[in-house]
Amino acid sequence: MVTSDFNPFLSPSRPFVMAHRGDQTVSPENSLLALKNASLLEIDFIETDIRLTKDQELILFHDDTLDRTTNASGRLIDFTLDQLEKKVDLGYRFTLDKGKTFPCRGKDWRVVTLRQAFKIFPDVRFNLDIKNSEPEAPRLLAELITEFGRESSILVGSFHHDQIVKFRKLLPNVPTAASPKEVKNFILRHKIRINRLISPKYLALQIPVQYNGNRIVTPSLIKDAHTRNIAVHVWTINDRLTMEWLIGLGVDGIFTDDPWLLLEALQEKNLI
Repeated sequence: MVTSDFNPFLSPSRPFVMAHRGDQTVSPENSLLALKNASLLEIDFIETDIRLTKDQELILFHDDTLDRTTNASGRLIDFTLDQLEKKVDLGYRFTLDKGKTFPCRGKDWRVVTLRQAFKIFPDVRFNLDIKNSEPEAPRLLAELITEFGRESSILVGSFHHDQIVKFRKLLPNVPTAASPKEVKNFILRHKIRINRLISPKYLALQIPVQYNGNRIVTPSLIKDAHTRNIAVHVWTINDRLTMEWLIGLGVDGIFTDDPWLLLEALQEKNLI
């Protein structure tokens, strides 16, 4: 478990700009172009998702199937990396005008492996979400982080509680975000004011503004988290008004598909 009093995911002056699957304003999510465009901006983190191929390669991909974003269909884990690289057009369904045109089709945008991302972007900090429930995923991620010496430039999360627990055992000094189970536990304890009794194994709560119609992000929750050296990152915000509201609340990070818009909001407030 990370035990240092210093939390690099707390941002005292302004929210971190966390580019959700790269810069999606003009490029397909999780594509090399989206990552490159994001890296050229004054972003703080690229948030992306990792999934296993059939031959146990880690690639950057959100969905468990290929249908929504590519020209192929079926479960990603049923394909080898070689098959994906040969058959899948990552930009096939990308559109900026609700399907009238598809400017990235046939541009040879292929799936990106985590190994490639680490090699091409050695100075970029990544927020990685383990999407697979397969038990080998945490080990493979831990091995790749160690191989590239990325322990201090990574924040790891997962919607699967068991996966994040396994990862922490493998690399206890690599920072992690709370799992949904841990988020629910924190919020419950916050409501009944007993959070002082917990010793969290995570450095960040990564949460939506609201859940099931109930607002989660509140000044009191942010204060409670900060008192316990826990950062609050909010996903996924693409409108200017909500960005400005969150900036005013003092959250530590904002995930967005449009990092340009968030940077513009921060610039106008003289925060960057």
